[in-house]
Amino acid sequence: MKGDGMESIKSGRKIENVPEDFNPRRIKPVKREALLRIEKYAGEGACIAYENEKVIFVRYVIPGEEVRVNIYKETKDYAIGEPLEILERSPERINPVCPYFGLCGGCDYQMLSYERQIEVKKQLVLEAFRRIGQISLENITGIIKSPEVFNYRNTETFKVNSLKKLIGFFRKDTKFIVDISECALAMHGINKALKSVRKQSIFPPHNFKVRTTGDGDTVVNWILTEEYQDREVYETIRAAGKNIRFKISKDSFFQVNNSVIPLWLEKIISFLDPDGHERIFDLYSGIGLITLFVSYFARETIGVEIAQSAVTDAIENKISNAVQSNVNFICAPVEMKLQELGYADVIIIDPPRRGMDKETLQVLRTLRSKKIIYSSCRPPTMARDIKELSDIYSIKEVVLVDMFPQTHHIEVLALLEAL
Repeated sequence: MKGDGMESIKSGRKIENVPEDFNPRRIKPVKREALLRIEKYAGEGACIAYENEKVIFVRYVIPGEEVRVNIYKETKDYAIGEPLEILERSPERINPVCPYFGLCGGCDYQMLSYERQIEVKKQLVLEAFRRIGQISLENITGIIKSPEVFNYRNTETFKVNSLKKLIGFFRKDTKFIVDISECALAMHGINKALKSVRKQSIFPPHNFKVRTTGDGDTVVNWILTEEYQDREVYETIRAAGKNIRFKISKDSFFQVNNSVIPLWLEKIISFLDPDGHERIFDLYSGIGLITLFVSYFARETIGVEIAQSAVTDAIENKISNAVQSNVNFICAPVEMKLQELGYADVIIIDPPRRGMDKETLQVLRTLRSKKIIYSSCRPPTMARDIKELSDIYSIKEVVLVDMFPQTHHIEVLALLEAL
């Protein structure tokens, strides 16, 4: 749901006057019903219907369905609704696994088979590149599916209402907490911890985070609990013939799907020259997940990250794993430090959802590295950034990496080569 003149999959009709990155919580609430024919998929997990040429975004529905819809947010140009009753059901619709689907805001596509989810995400990525990046990709060059489509998340942050004794997730477009007993996307250790927190004598006073690891170490962060510790965890990732054990501090970012991380890393490494002679910068490097792995296949690797806690973890991860490759980490804003580092044969970029700032893009234009490897969980901002480099780089590969089954989110990995 981005952009003026936005178009959706298989649509010739434009969506006019939809503001960039609109926040549904700030739109005027209404309450009325409408009978709508769902026409096509859109971004952010919604579909589109039209009511007298007005765009209605509707969640949890499938194109072709006729639906009785509760419209709960509305502007003069568009509205947002939710299904009350599916009057004509799509043959693609399946029964969701989770009893909270359609209430809890965590999932978007549980009513679709996993194969169909992948196809929808693929088409939305192609559209984002065409519409925002003005880049017509002939096709996606690869798709990495998640080996686990449920119970894959290693981290969950639970919302808490201590007065009403609610623990769960926000309903879409609201701050209303849907109380849940378990999450179908969370690894089993997380759901076990959630049950424990619910049973303890002191109800949590505020939001809390639960992490679990592949070897079953589970912690509960930000609150005191009777059964779990509030501390960092250690996760071992095995990829490209290497085993690296990562310290993940309480507030550090780590990719959420352990079953996909090795496949993603191995694809990134496949973009490197096999002779191992490249100098590599890893921008927005976090705790060194990409940096340390690619360092084994490079002449020199430098990770740049703004968060001191993440850089501290990255350095500790290098030392504790006795990494002998030529790898270093710098704590600094990417846009300020990049131009001081000299030339890199390869620049790896895994930025926040907002993408890169103009200063970083300008430095990239100046450096003219041989290759850019760009990984993003937000295709629209990725397409925007690549557009800014399209006169000096060509796209060689675009790979979908499905870190987030059952949701509209998708990681996209692109290889750019200098013209």
